[in-house]
Amino acid sequence: MHFAQLLPEMIFQTVEDQGFIPTGSLTPLNSYENRVYEIGIEEKEPIIAKYYRPGRWSKEAIIEEHQFLKALQEAELPVVAPFVLDQIDDIHYAFFPKFRGREQPEITNDNRRWLGRTLARLHNLGDHFKAKHRLHLTPKTYGYDSLSFILTQEFLPPDLKQNIEAHLVMALERVDPFFKTDLKAIPLHGDCHPGNILWNKDGPHLVDFDDMVIAPPVQDVWMLFNGDEEEKREQQKIFFEGYEMFRAFDHATLRLAEPLRTLRMIRHAAWIGQRYEEPAFQRAFPYYNQRRYWEGFLLEIKEQIGLLSDLF
Repeated sequence: MHFAQLLPEMIFQTVEDQGFIPTGSLTPLNSYENRVYEIGIEEKEPIIAKYYRPGRWSKEAIIEEHQFLKALQEAELPVVAPFVLDQIDDIHYAFFPKFRGREQPEITNDNRRWLGRTLARLHNLGDHFKAKHRLHLTPKTYGYDSLSFILTQEFLPPDLKQNIEAHLVMALERVDPFFKTDLKAIPLHGDCHPGNILWNKDGPHLVDFDDMVIAPPVQDVWMLFNGDEEEKREQQKIFFEGYEMFRAFDHATLRLAEPLRTLRMIRHAAWIGQRYEEPAFQRAFPYYNQRRYWEGFLLEIKEQIGLLSDLF
C-alpha cells in the first residue's frame, strides 16, 4: 500500500482495531518521511499516530527503535515512547501519547547544562543497548550510497553532472580519514537538532527517533551549537558542564562536525530525490528539478571542501 491509499477511514479503522473510539478529528502533523496525525479519542486524551513509510525500515529496525525508547523511558529519560506497534497491509504504524511541549528558541545556560545531562544519560544507556538492525553512520551509508543515487537523477543537469560527481568524491575523500580512526559508535538519537527537542516545565524531551542510528556520540551533539566560533565554544563549555556530570566526552571528536555536516548534506539531497514523486516533496522543494538547486548544492559542497581541507 502507498501512502496515497492511506485514507481517513483506514486510519480510523486502525484506531478502532486497537480498542479506541475516534471522535472523527484527524489533524496532520509536520512530517515528510512518514504520515503522522493527532487523532481525537472519545473521553480520552488525543493520541499521536505514526504510519511508517513502507520500505524505509524493516520491521526489526522499527522494533529496535521502540525497544530503545522504552528502555530510555524505563530509565526515566525524558522521551515519548509508543504504546502500540502494528501494521495495516505493508504499512507499520505506532501510537504515542500526546506530548505537550515546544521548541525553545532561546536556550539559557541552565537549560544547556540540563540538555547536556540528558544526552549523557541517553548515551550511557546506548552503550549497553544492542541494535542489530539499525543503520551505521559511515561515509558509505550516508555519503557514497547517496552519491550513487544522485548520479541517477534525471533532474541532474547533464553539463553539471561531471562537476558535481567530482566535487562530491573530493568531499568524501576528505571525510573518509575522520572515520578511519577507532571511533566508538553506539545507538543514539541520530537527528538531534533543536526541532527534535521539546521543552516544558520538566525540561527537555527528545522526540522523533525515526533516524536512530549507530554513530559516535558527537552525532547527537554537533547540531546543538550556533553562531560564530567563539559563541559555539562558550555554548559547548556550558553544555559539557552538564554532560560530563554523567559521562566523559571525547572532545577531539568535535572535529567531526564538518565531516558529519557534509554527509548530512549529501544524504539530504539524495533523500529529496528518493521521494520527489510525492506532491508534498514537490511543494517543499520546488526547485529540486531545476538547475538553480544543483548549482546551489554544488556551491555548498565546494564550501564544505574548503572547511574540510582546513581541518588537516
